[in-house]
Amino acid sequence: RLTSVYKAKLADATDRIGQKWTERCRVLEGRPPVPLYRQFVAAVGQSGYAGLLVYDSEGRRLYPALSTDSGPTTSPFAGFADAVEMELGGQYEQAVERYEQYARISDDQGRLAAWIGKARALVRLGQLDEAVVECRRAASSPLAQTGDPRRLSLIANARLLMLNWLKNAAGYAELYDRTYADLLSVLYHSNEAGFALAADENLFLARKAMELGRQNGLLDRHAGLFDDVALSDLIDAEERSIRLAQEYPTIDAFAKWEVGRLQPLAGDANDFYGVIHPSSRGMCVAVVSRDRLAGTLSELTKDFQDDNVDYTIYDESDRVVAGLAEVAREPFATGTVGRHLPDWKILLFFKGGDVFERAASDRVAVYTWTGLLVIGLILGCGGVAAKSIGKQVRLNKLKNDFIATVTHELKTPLASMRVLVDTLLEGSYSNPNQVMEYLQLISKENERLSRLIDNFLTFSRMERNKQAFQMRPVSPTSIAQTAAQAVQTKLGRGSCRFETEIPDGLPPVKADHDAMVTVLVNLLDNAYKYTYDEKRIRLAVRAGVKSDATVSFVVSDNGVGIPRRALKKVFRRFYQVDRSLSRRAEGCGLGLSIAKFIVDAHHGKIAVESKPGQGSTFTVTLPVDADAP
Repeated sequence: RLTSVYKAKLADATDRIGQKWTERCRVLEGRPPVPLYRQFVAAVGQSGYAGLLVYDSEGRRLYPALSTDSGPTTSPFAGFADAVEMELGGQYEQAVERYEQYARISDDQGRLAAWIGKARALVRLGQLDEAVVECRRAASSPLAQTGDPRRLSLIANARLLMLNWLKNAAGYAELYDRTYADLLSVLYHSNEAGFALAADENLFLARKAMELGRQNGLLDRHAGLFDDVALSDLIDAEERSIRLAQEYPTIDAFAKWEVGRLQPLAGDANDFYGVIHPSSRGMCVAVVSRDRLAGTLSELTKDFQDDNVDYTIYDESDRVVAGLAEVAREPFATGTVGRHLPDWKILLFFKGGDVFERAASDRVAVYTWTGLLVIGLILGCGGVAAKSIGKQVRLNKLKNDFIATVTHELKTPLASMRVLVDTLLEGSYSNPNQVMEYLQLISKENERLSRLIDNFLTFSRMERNKQAFQMRPVSPTSIAQTAAQAVQTKLGRGSCRFETEIPDGLPPVKADHDAMVTVLVNLLDNAYKYTYDEKRIRLAVRAGVKSDATVSFVVSDNGVGIPRRALKKVFRRFYQVDRSLSRRAEGCGLGLSIAKFIVDAHHGKIAVESKPGQGSTFTVTLPVDADAP
């Protein structure tokens, strides 16, 4: 059953190979009739052929047409023997005059040659500008569109001469670029009259053009002139075509070849094959490289290439074209490689070992890996669930701690206020001074309760992103003085010593004045709460150095300090170093988190330095207003 599957795949691949070669041969038909060079470029670019021969209906070779096909050629300068002799003898001025005389009396081909000769002599005299003018008369001649191959050769050589003269000359960059494009335009191209360069002359000029183009980077810029076919590929194919044309001058050499069937070519180290095919002009012989053929066959045999099967493709001479070069095993399937390659064979082999045993092992491996994957998914889901449950436990603990804290913080001032009010209502006081003392205590607890509620409201706005700040240039001195006045009454009584260092002339900051006052009040209030005996609290404002455009607010105290492990947590919501309900300092753990939220909104920083028993120092740093004068 497995063998039948692969045999069916082999049959499908054979059909695809036949279809592929039919498509490749279609470009050889040249329908509708196209210029020979256009057919050549299409054969190389579209079908990947490495050479092309074209014959007419009588068996005469049409492409490549060589300059020697019509017999020995006569030099276009043959009629200017005396001028050429002067030029070779170093008599350049006389040669210039003589070439000019010939240009006046000669036909169009003679004029082209005379202009070129005159330009050469002028270059020898060091008169480059004059030489360029004369050479351009030939290089830009309208005969490029109507002239025969000899005239085209003169025009193309004039363009090549200009490129050699101008490649290092200053002031000619634009003309050089244009002349290079003109030279490329005559290669692999027929003019309006249907004439083209002889293939050997075209090959010489193409090599020179590629050499110059690689030196100055112009080759890539003009690649589109050849239908995006690389010039190097065209040169290789034309060189091979010329060599074959010399070996096979007429179609008679292919009389025994069957149409559409690939045959090995003699020579070329057996690396090339030929195929003969009818065309609109007569017959074509296209050349394909062994590597290109192997690549095409490998691409079309992918369906039966897997971990179980190897293959080998042999040509009619039993040479390996693609696949394994040496196989010791017997093939389990054999087939031909399409109608274009009837004597070619493709053999399929099972890879080493029993394929069925390996298939069973593969199935076991699949089941094993599937089971491991399922176990991994279960463990992963369990980990996610455990993480989620742990998070929920932490949230519940936070909620319970919050409820306990809020209950304690609200209950304590309310209970104190109730006792004091009941005492006053019952008249249990001895004198007016005691009444005033009770009223001051009630006022203190009321302030404490109001501050607690304000913190809850601020926290609620933070959580809902409803807290808006009115940013405007503000004096740091004003912020610090307002905060100091707000806590002056509280910090100025008893054994508390409150000091300020607020200089004038500080650079303004862009901030919400009231919000920054809230930050400092919270820090000062914390300093008061967590400093018990002989309180020393200080508020200082400092400007940064010139390279550091900032202003810093520093609140320091001599209180109980903060353990090192708690320093990174103090800005968390509801976090308190002393979480017991019997702690001495009241509060719900929101003051510092609110302060950090406000400072972050101002693009500032808040930091703390503290050691247990040595007090704490909180530093708020804000950037200076960049728009301030």
